[in-house]
This record gives sequence, structure tokens and C-alpha cells, in this order.
Amino acid sequence: MRTKWHVLLSAVVFSLCIVPTIVSYSSYSFSWDDSDYLTRSIAVNKAFWSGDRPGLRKELHNNFRPPAMTLLGLPWGRFAPEDAAGKCFVTLAVCTSFFAACCLFLLLRIGLEPLYLITASVCAFASLGPYPAGAHAHYVATGFMADSLFAWNAFAATLLIPYEAIPSASSTFDDLARGVLWGTILSAMALTRVNGFYFIGTIALLVFVIRMRRNGHRSAFVALASLGACSIPAIFYWLRYGLPSLRNGWAASFGHDAPFYYLPLSRFLEITLRQSPGMLLGGLFALVGIVVFAARRRNVPEYANILAFLVMAGYSAITLASHNREIRFLFPAIIGMPFLIGLLVSGKTFALPKRSALIASTLAVCILLAACGPLLHRPYRQSLHKGEEILAEARASNAKRVLLATASSSLNVELVGLAIAVSPSQPSVTLDSLALRAAAGGPIEDDFRTIRDSDLVVFQDKSALDAEPPNDRIPEYEDFARGSAGTFQLKVVDDMHVYELRNGHH
Repeated sequence: MRTKWHVLLSAVVFSLCIVPTIVSYSSYSFSWDDSDYLTRSIAVNKAFWSGDRPGLRKELHNNFRPPAMTLLGLPWGRFAPEDAAGKCFVTLAVCTSFFAACCLFLLLRIGLEPLYLITASVCAFASLGPYPAGAHAHYVATGFMADSLFAWNAFAATLLIPYEAIPSASSTFDDLARGVLWGTILSAMALTRVNGFYFIGTIALLVFVIRMRRNGHRSAFVALASLGACSIPAIFYWLRYGLPSLRNGWAASFGHDAPFYYLPLSRFLEITLRQSPGMLLGGLFALVGIVVFAARRRNVPEYANILAFLVMAGYSAITLASHNREIRFLFPAIIGMPFLIGLLVSGKTFALPKRSALIASTLAVCILLAACGPLLHRPYRQSLHKGEEILAEARASNAKRVLLATASSSLNVELVGLAIAVSPSQPSVTLDSLALRAAAGGPIEDDFRTIRDSDLVVFQDKSALDAEPPNDRIPEYEDFARGSAGTFQLKVVDDMHVYELRNGHH
């Protein structure tokens, strides 16, 4: 059977719309989490390829996030630290492209009409694409973060629900293959983000029940056994190393750290729509699609499509209910909702044979992968300039303990740690920060003691500081430093004030 031209055209349009939402060739500035991801990727790569098992276990144990981002360097073999950013960028984009192409395959098999596929692709481009210039959502979506990878992974997992409702032949091989598909998608999500457990819990149950109803108990349990076998690495990780990730995920979303990131819902929506007005297109399409679906009142059961929509809607509601509201946490819904609305309107009137869907998705992944290559040389070193200046000061004064009294997206412990990781000399410097201590509200006398015990204490100009994390104690810290004029020697480097301790530590 020939693949119709409009299917191939829709696959090309899909790819061209999605590429700018996951790939950017502009200069990239590392800041907080992304710096930590790359630093850990360098450490894991070095430990793995040098056979340092204790070092590898230490990196996994000390990581307070799931390990997917720290494993991105492994396919390249052992590399020089200065090459890590480009190679890890490519791996991240390739993995994201794989799940995007997987979503296209599932959508075509389920029966999304080409018109709605193209419309939803345009909505994704409008929401996360490069327009308007400087949009924060686009910066995050194309950055060294797990959010785009998780979004397409979560969307692929959600599509397993209507895909499972498609009539299929029941054989042991088919059951095993279906379990492998479930396991690959759900395990990857478990290793990427903690909030993936929402999708894993709901989707695993739903696809198991749907398969049991359609193909019988034996078929469902064979697929479940295959899922379990494929999930062994993820299960092992979570049982052995996963507790810090769970604690961090809960604390940041609903626990004791959540108030630090609190943003009222109305303010969050105002900022989001002002920075990325293209998201209004996706919202408008969703609204019109729901109205059309309700007006048609189809007689054909579409419970699986409705369930997929409700799962994604539930995730959106939980994300918005959290104090820690950031647009990147909504990427699964921003990407997936227009396609899921299209499925509601399409029904199953245009389901493609497996061969045609595979050809179209292969074409799409080839386009996506071709766009990933130039990321190998994406510039980023300018974001390490301040950290490198601090390291130069530490070398000049033989300082071993460096304390950052302030924190911002352009100067923080994670960024200086990354500067150390990519430095050819690999300086032996201990880093500490007062920013989170101030946010926790501990006694300020403890902070003064930390300042006294440091070799270098770094302050950044107030104009360069971000609103978060809080830096309310900076005036007291500065006064303490100035009050110890005989102990500290001040140097000004760019927008930083570096106090060099002179009390016998050297």
C-alpha cells in the first residue's frame, strides 16, 4: 500500500514546526540546574569510562534528580571536559527527536487527520518557537534542561492509551513487543523527571486494563511481564538511589522549598502570555476543538481518546496547583493538548496502517536528526566568564575555600562548579554559598562564621542579582566584611567584589 502524499506532507510540516522548539543554534548561557546537569554529566562520563565504580555510585547517590541528564555523555565514550557541552546537547536533542517521532507514529496509527496534525504542529511552534525574540519558553525548551525531553516522553506515554484501543492481532510476539513499547517509554520517563510517576501510574493501569478487555487476560499479563523486564534498570535505580530525587521533587513542588518559588496563578498566566503570546493560538484551538467535539455527539465510542485527554488535563491541574509554577513544567500539556484535541475531533476515521505510519515517522526523525548536528558547536563559554575569573583569583591567592555570598543566574555555585569541571587544570577548590542559608532563615552568626572560615568571599553587584533565591542578608554580609578591614582585602573584578582573607589561612 502506498503512503499518500498528504501524509508525507504532514510529517514534513510536523518536523519543520517541531525542530525550532527543541533546537537552537544561538549562544547559550548556562545558569542554575543546567550547570549542575552538565557538571554531573562530565563526572559520570569520567567515572564510567575509566572504570571507577565507586565514583559512579557516588555520583548516582549524591544526585538529587533522576539520572537521565547525567547519562547524556556516555554514548560518546570518554571525552575532554571542554567538549562535553556540545556532545551532550546533541544527545539530548537526538533523544527528544526520537520521542517526537514516536509521537508522530502513534498519532498516525491512532487516526489523527493530517489537517489537525498540521494545525497542532503549528500551535506547538507558536507556543515554544523562537518568536517573539527572547521568549523564555523557547530558551528553556531549547536549553540544556530535561523539560522538552520529558514533555515529548510524557506525550508519547499518554498516546499509548488510544493506541492500545486500536484492534490488533494477538500473539505472544505481539504481546511481548507491546510490553517493550510500554517499558521503553515509561522507563525513560521514570529516569527523567520525578513527576513522571503521575503518568506512569495512570497510564500503566489504563493500558493494561484496555489490553485485557480487548485481547484477554493472557495477552495483558504477557505484555505486563515484558514491561516489567524492560523496566528493571529504572526499578533498580529508584530502589537503590532514588530517595533523594523523590524528596527533592516533593520539597520543590509542595514541600518546604515550594514557598521560595511561589508565584500567584494570575501573575504566572500574565507573565507567560506576555512572554509567549503564541500560546493563545493553542488555547484557542483547544477551545474550538472541545466545542466541535461536544456538538458532533459521535455515536462511535472514543473513550480511549477521552481518557488520554483527561490524563493530560489532570497533569496540568496538578502542575498549576503547585506553588512552584514555571512554564517548563507545563510543556507536556502545551505540546500535547492541541494534538489530543485533534484526536477528539478526528475520532478514528483516518487511522493509518503500520507501514505508512512508520515511513512518515522515519521521514520526520531524519529531518529532526539532521537539525541536531550543528549543536555540537553551540557556543556557551561566555556564560562561564565570571566563574573563570573567580578561579583565576583563587589560583593567584592560593585560595582553597571560595564562598559566594550572593547568587544570581550569572554567578552561582553551580556555574562556578561547571567552570571547574571544564577547566583543563581542574583546580581543587571547595565551593559554598550563603544564598540558600539566608533563604532557610538560620542564625546570621553562623553565616558570619562561614565568612571568617573562607579564603575568598565573593559579592555580586545588586543590579546583577535575581529575585530568587532571596539575598536579603547581603547588606549585613557586606557590613561584616567591611568591618573586618584589617582581615579582608577587596578586589573588584567585573561586577564582583572579591574579599581575600588575610588571617593566616594561607
